[in-house]
Amino acid sequence: WGSILWWSVLGPAPPSSASMPSHRATPVLRRRAVLPSAVVAAAAVGVYCVARATSSADEAATRPRSVLGLADDQWGAPAGATQTPTPMAFLDVARKDLHSTVAGFFPGVMNGSTAMSKLLSAVEPYGLARHNTVFSTSVCPDEINSDPGHLTTLLTGYYGKSFPLGGLGGVPYWGRVGFFAMSHNVPEDGHILVVFGPHIGITPDGELGKVLRRGRSAKSTCGALTTAYDQLTSGGRPRGDRREPYWAWIRDALRPHLAAVRDSSQPMMALVRKFYQIVEDQVLAITTTSYCPGNLVLLGGITINMPHPAPGYFLPLHFSVRSKIMQPKDLMPALQL
Repeated sequence: WGSILWWSVLGPAPPSSASMPSHRATPVLRRRAVLPSAVVAAAAVGVYCVARATSSADEAATRPRSVLGLADDQWGAPAGATQTPTPMAFLDVARKDLHSTVAGFFPGVMNGSTAMSKLLSAVEPYGLARHNTVFSTSVCPDEINSDPGHLTTLLTGYYGKSFPLGGLGGVPYWGRVGFFAMSHNVPEDGHILVVFGPHIGITPDGELGKVLRRGRSAKSTCGALTTAYDQLTSGGRPRGDRREPYWAWIRDALRPHLAAVRDSSQPMMALVRKFYQIVEDQVLAITTTSYCPGNLVLLGGITINMPHPAPGYFLPLHFSVRSKIMQPKDLMPALQL
């Protein structure tokens, strides 16, 4: 190894100094003295390259997906991701401009990456950062809400994890006890961000209340909310079941508004908007700044589940910040398109 290293750094190994004239021995010794410095320099360059590559990989892993390549256009996908064949049903989406249809139902709607970018910019002046913020959600546990591109999915990736407060329909069933438990996980100089609200699907042909899920050729009902509405409007009287308390809660909450929703020109749109207000009232009832050392930020809205592979959309309806020493402040202007 010594010969190889000598050859690669200084060239062919010279004869020993003993066999050389005295006037030539000194330069050889000088060349040998250079060897340790050259090895150290080469090792330093190698360590720097490895550290730089590791740092770049870590930075890319923790960067928001919108920066990684989840395009801000409506059909964006993560850069470098394997492109799956576009379903035939989705070709109709592009032709009919489903984005315009969704915007017609829900003015102010935006895709998840746009909502995330605006949110992070708005809360930065209030000290919320990745290292000092507990991210919490009160959204329906339907697996479609964890699809790539949804706001809550992106924020969970950004903050690293989330504390769930919600159950079916996005209602914060864990109540004050759940919020109390979550708030005690906040760093001493930290803050809380809660995203809440119901969700609703839309099909490639613009039908609200249903969705074309990945791997399925037929439309399916989207969420507990529409199922509860169907039960209430079917004419029957659903039996109570102690094993399904959440279903009973949703049905009881919807029953007073059933006539108004049913008589609407767009029942599904009226349904999800009405239920959003129910969820918001519950969130405001359980949240408090008594246990939070910093700021409490609330972002409420409606999640729209788009046909695969389109990213999820979000309609912001409430955005505020408050603390022990600050009255609630409206931040909704920051989310305007």
